[in-house]
Amino acid sequence: MAMVLTRFPVLTALLAQGVAFAVVYVLAPLLPGLGLGWWLVEGLVAGAITVALLRSPWWWVIQITFPWFVLLGLGAQVPSWAWGVALLACLVVFGGGILTRVPLYLSNTSAWEALAGLAKPDGRAVDLGAGFGGPMRALARAHPAGRYRSVEASPVTALICWLLAVPYRRVSVRWGSLWNCPLGDQDLVYVFLSPAPMERLWTKAKAEMRPGSLLVSNTFPVPGVDPAQVIPLDGRADARLFVYRM
Repeated sequence: MAMVLTRFPVLTALLAQGVAFAVVYVLAPLLPGLGLGWWLVEGLVAGAITVALLRSPWWWVIQITFPWFVLLGLGAQVPSWAWGVALLACLVVFGGGILTRVPLYLSNTSAWEALAGLAKPDGRAVDLGAGFGGPMRALARAHPAGRYRSVEASPVTALICWLLAVPYRRVSVRWGSLWNCPLGDQDLVYVFLSPAPMERLWTKAKAEMRPGSLLVSNTFPVPGVDPAQVIPLDGRADARLFVYRM
């Protein structure tokens, strides 16, 4: 059960909110004067449970603010069908991130230029969790002889990625999980994911990637593994590429 919760963080967060609601439901009659303060209590309890299970402090923000968004929605008298439409839209656009624990991050042009300096002019490269596919299109412009693939799990995002790649004959786009993408024929594997899947990704890379190939991670390093190179990027203070040679 614990493994299921850590593998599916959205499920963990929802269950934590359920437990927190039950706690508030039991305690609220004992302290009726607390009023709206119970919404804060629910968020704090849900946040504590989620952070304890997932070891990710940023869940505090989500869990504490979630009850207040619900309260605002109820006060605004939003039609019941609107909640279903909003949920469906989020699943279609961001649904891949629920299973992969990867939000939608977009690489900037500084990362694209650094990748071009790392890639072989006639090599193969893949972007796992590609978003709109900017990095592989940039590599196709820099090294037209190479072959490039973008892999994206969220359907609408993958569709946009595919449409943007249509003019690029050397770029292919695949809709699916990054975990189902073979890496054995790639010279460079690029990722901009989150801390959550990095250890599992490293295990996959070691098992599949050939000697001399590169795993390049934007912002999030592999825990406990020293990179062969760290390339600072423009933008955020923590923006950099971690380069691992297999």
